Amino acid sequence: MTAPAVVLRAVGATLGRARALHDVDVDVAAGEWLGVIGPNGAGKTTLLRCMAGLVKASGHVIVDGVRPGAVPARELARRVAYVPQSPHLPRGMTVGDYVLLGRTPHVPWFGVERAADFAVVGEVLAALDLVSLASRPLDELSGGEGQRAVLARALAQQGRVLLLDEPTRALDLGHQHAVLELVDTLRRVRGLTVVSVVHDLTLAGQFPDRLLVLDGGRPVAVGRPEKVLTENLVLEHWGVAATVVRDPGGAVTVVPRRQGAPGPVHA
Repeated sequence: MTAPAVVLRAVGATLGRARALHDVDVDVAAGEWLGVIGPNGAGKTTLLRCMAGLVKASGHVIVDGVRPGAVPARELARRVAYVPQSPHLPRGMTVGDYVLLGRTPHVPWFGVERAADFAVVGEVLAALDLVSLASRPLDELSGGEGQRAVLARALAQQGRVLLLDEPTRALDLGHQHAVLELVDTLRRVRGLTVVSVVHDLTLAGQFPDRLLVLDGGRPVAVGRPEKVLTENLVLEHWGVAATVVRDPGGAVTVVPRRQGAPGPVHA
């Protein structure tokens, strides 16, 4: 039996004096996509940062067979790629050079990039349709192009686990779907395990295999989107009355309902 790619047992975390996570338990199978959802302040980003080794966690955290805080950062970066909510895009740096930074964990100390590293970058640029933009400065990219460049740098690390913190943040509807479709395609082709924070509940209901719902730092539900996303759950944890629509394929659409709407206006 294949070991899970991510194992979380009784995971907790404290930021300053505040307890940000309490007793999170979940396994993520190799090749699975787990979406992490919840209202603002639920602990979603903190959980991803625990898996990325950026926040000290109590309990048991195993990602790709290692404890994030127990291995050197370069070793972890060869296994796990983390994309934060607002990645830094250095002004003036080209897309190609930025994606090449993803190879840093594989370059020996005091060494330089080898032909194999440039080959990986070329493959990733082609996969994300960025070859024509390789020489363009990052600050000249559109929002969708910038998100693809960030994803390309993460994929160039060749880690088996991809951690994405709201990868569609600040994108329009078309680019949101394009980025998530791309993530799903690359996951299936490359056998990646994906854990992502998803803000939009409809996107959460259509892309991840399973969802983990957090509120107040505590897990309140985990399971397939069509089982987890219910009208009662949305009302209880987001405070929003919504209609949940399930299509025959299992995808879920969450439509908020306006409360106290005014009546029709007559001329």
